[in-house]
Amino acid sequence: MKKSILILMIFIGLAVMNSCKKDQLLTPTSLVLSLKDNLGNAVSGVSIKLYSSKTDWDSGSNQIGTTQISDSSGKVKFNGLSNLKYYWLAEKDCQNNVNGLVTTAVALKANVDYTINVILSGTGILKFVSTSGNPYRIFVNGTDSFDMNSGTTQYKYYMPAGTYALRALQLSGYAISPYDSTYSGTLTCGSTLTTTFPSK
Repeated sequence: MKKSILILMIFIGLAVMNSCKKDQLLTPTSLVLSLKDNLGNAVSGVSIKLYSSKTDWDSGSNQIGTTQISDSSGKVKFNGLSNLKYYWLAEKDCQNNVNGLVTTAVALKANVDYTINVILSGTGILKFVSTSGNPYRIFVNGTDSFDMNSGTTQYKYYMPAGTYALRALQLSGYAISPYDSTYSGTLTCGSTLTTTFPSK
């Protein structure tokens, strides 16, 4: 009888150990995003959308699961993830992560918990209005940015808050001056800085 009980206890012990090993193997891959402001303070109430490709992130389509909201410690956790590189959009009011870290550096490994700090910054919109009948090239802070057709309006979204130097260079049809104009202005978080050209 004692021998039977001993064999039964060994069998149960082996079964429990085997079950623990299986549970360890099945630990889901997770991603914890820790949302912070520019001063390093945790930010709660941030909405985070997760994507599995840059294309989906750009278009805002094929979101993985539901939108998560960061807790009082500024954290949100995504569970049961695959061996992929992930992308996220974190937003609260006029702050977001568009000009910062938006993706895991590499594909996640199975059965690993990842924690990544995500810094939010304030952004706004640059708006360009052409009242000319001629095409223009637009420069933002000295960088060739884009061309505009006559009489059109274009926007640049998620631009970092700050001071901007803007230039509108006429590309053809030099009947009306000025042909090359510069502008400056300050973009604040959540605002739109509008530049109308040519100047009169």
